[in-house]
Amino acid sequence: MQKYQEFLEHTALTQNQSIQPYVIDGLKVWLKKASKRHPWWLYLPVQWLSKLINIQILAPVPNYGGADAIHCEAKRIRQLEKIGVAVPKVLAESDSGLLIQDIANDDQQLMQLDHALARESDFKKRKYLFEVTIHALKQIHAQNGYLSEAFARNILIDSQQHISFIDFETDPRTTLDLEICQARDWLCLLFSTAFRFNEQERPVMEQLVKQALKDRQDILYQLSKVGRRFGWLNSVGVERTGNDGKRMKIFLIFLKNLTPTLS
Repeated sequence: MQKYQEFLEHTALTQNQSIQPYVIDGLKVWLKKASKRHPWWLYLPVQWLSKLINIQILAPVPNYGGADAIHCEAKRIRQLEKIGVAVPKVLAESDSGLLIQDIANDDQQLMQLDHALARESDFKKRKYLFEVTIHALKQIHAQNGYLSEAFARNILIDSQQHISFIDFETDPRTTLDLEICQARDWLCLLFSTAFRFNEQERPVMEQLVKQALKDRQDILYQLSKVGRRFGWLNSVGVERTGNDGKRMKIFLIFLKNLTPTLS
């Protein structure tokens, strides 16, 4: 609608924060302002490394910022919306910013998956949160879809345990094939959730993932390959580098245990 386009054009000029909420005629919206462009060469070292060690799943997906990132997000939201994925509704876009509808729809209990897992002490409830998330992810993949940054912070769960997704400033398909894009979704999800389960719980979660991917041995192979190739980090005590190191150790063990079934 014209009022949203006019609001975007006017407000983006004066907004200081990269993203900020507003209310227009009772509707909560978010305005994402175009950031400064990011130099393309920043991604080259990691890109070369991924090719050198033959693990394309780790190839960087460039976020060039600026108008490119804005239009990429609008395009990706519309792509996913067409296949029935719960994503924010695009209200207006321009080179200066993107205006999207708040996805909560007045649900005060909507939260990031990361927060939902962190606050829940009961293993069965955390397991259920993970199950509904991977069910939603599998539905996307079944329609030849993929996400952008499938970390737990970009996955939302509401009071009815419905899953929705945010943050689409990048398009992995511009640099990776579909199989790798989908494997990358699982990689991001597991990196940001595996540490939420303790040592006794993780074998159950590993079997859950293997069962979910029983028909996608290609993805299991990509995931376990990362665990095997970087297992040496645990041998040198990566966990001693702090919380991130502890999470990495758990993540790599989890991946290594996802050995695909031999046919």
